[in-house]
Amino acid sequence: MPATALSGLPARPATRSRPGRLGMVCGPLSLALAGLLVGGEHLYRNLELTAVAQLATHLLGLRTLLLPSPHAPVLYAGGPEGMERGIALTTGCSSALLIAPFALVLGLLLLFGHRRPGRLLLALGLAVALIAGTNLGRLTLIVAMQHRYGSAGFEWTHVLFGSVLMMAAALVALLLCLAVVARGSAPAEDVAP
Repeated sequence: MPATALSGLPARPATRSRPGRLGMVCGPLSLALAGLLVGGEHLYRNLELTAVAQLATHLLGLRTLLLPSPHAPVLYAGGPEGMERGIALTTGCSSALLIAPFALVLGLLLLFGHRRPGRLLLALGLAVALIAGTNLGRLTLIVAMQHRYGSAGFEWTHVLFGSVLMMAAALVALLLCLAVVARGSAPAEDVAP
């Protein structure tokens, strides 16, 4: 039997890449962010409601009064006639506990995974922006609808529309993260020139 020549180069043995400097710095920072969002969620809620107060004042032209509370900060908004109703931002209405899992998982991938750190940071940034921005919009809409339609406006925008909106935002953020991370799935040294 004649010998045949093999075409192509022999396969390179699989090597495990390390996270690199960016991953070693940003991984712990991402994990710390997850911890801060969970441990400091009350402070985060105050910041979130402060941003909503600014949006209600500048975009909607409403007067606002933010009252900090040990349990849940309360934002009152109204026109010149007064501020009759307020919304309390509880833990379940904040975006802190929706963002924390993204920071945790992507922080672990930055430290122990074999993905490009830039892709992971992009995925985290997109998830944070999408979830936090959607929740600020949702809370501002709740303030506007409550001011305009009273408790019926609050119930409709908070319970029905707002809940569906936040679930959709979390799902889109998850799919976006998966798409960004999967697109950069090859380790840096395995990329063809």
